[in-house]
Amino acid sequence: MRSIPKIEEILLDEEIDEQEFVSIITSIYKQDCYIYAIIPEYEQDLLNELSNDFIKVNKFPLPRTFPREMGYVGYVKDSQKRYIYEFYLRSTTMDYLIFSETDVSEQLSKLSKQNSDAYKMFQLNKVPHTTIGHDGQWLNVVRY
Repeated sequence: MRSIPKIEEILLDEEIDEQEFVSIITSIYKQDCYIYAIIPEYEQDLLNELSNDFIKVNKFPLPRTFPREMGYVGYVKDSQKRYIYEFYLRSTTMDYLIFSETDVSEQLSKLSKQNSDAYKMFQLNKVPHTTIGHDGQWLNVVRY
């Protein structure tokens, strides 16, 4: 029998500040929080800010850009929740952005330019996770 995910939407204030956003994420993820993302190459300032904390797993062309931009598939283990807000602010420029307390870094290496759907990877493996809704207006918290 297939388990149906429970999806909770958390609406966000239009002018949500860092403290409030981190507080919401901390209420969902008490301990560790992994941030999975494809960071476009042109987000060099973010890559520099993350320095050694962003673990690059792969690099391939971003699916929805022309001319083709390259992006880094990777993750940050953000136990201190110090990068969460920065990722939230840039969520509209990233191909995908997923928060989870589960380490799926092994599966990340299986993503490729032919199969870059990280959301599907989380769904197929029934990994609880959180995504950011359109224009950063809400969070989708998916639990199994």
